Amino acid sequence: MAVRLSFASDRNPASRGVDKQNALMGRRVLVVDDSVSQRHRLSEIYQSLGMHVVGEAAHGLECLALVERLHPDIISLDVIMPVMHGVETLGYLRESKSQAVIIYVSALGGVEAITELKAAGGHLPDAVFSKKDSRETFAEVLTAILIGEAESPAESPKLAEQSQPNPATRAG
Repeated sequence: MAVRLSFASDRNPASRGVDKQNALMGRRVLVVDDSVSQRHRLSEIYQSLGMHVVGEAAHGLECLALVERLHPDIISLDVIMPVMHGVETLGYLRESKSQAVIIYVSALGGVEAITELKAAGGHLPDAVFSKKDSRETFAEVLTAILIGEAESPAESPKLAEQSQPNPATRAG
């Protein structure tokens, strides 16, 4: 289940003057995942939505090098990768003031697991997707972020509730 977290950053990726019908069309995407088959699957999803996959990387260090050269609009990051994982990569991207929409696409558990993985400086991605999410889910959430409809916790009690750690699941 995808969750929008665009309230997590202080920048506004939505202020790009896009309309809802064509928000994804032609967007430049960088896909970062250590699994070749997963990169291929995600690339197919993004391309089927009218986006242009400008590059692929197997880990965060490759991602950082490609971002400087390719200037993607969207960066799709796996969380668990060798060399440099997605959380560390996100920290570097946010510190570099990248204006790209940055999303996690992970096999990790729910929102609680992801929101506890804050990058240096407390940074979070703009959205979190499960590797099992459908093409339609990617389209809906990315479109909402790009046109400025992403919810903040104050606007979405359900999202705020989901992003709060459940005390019953903590050992203690």
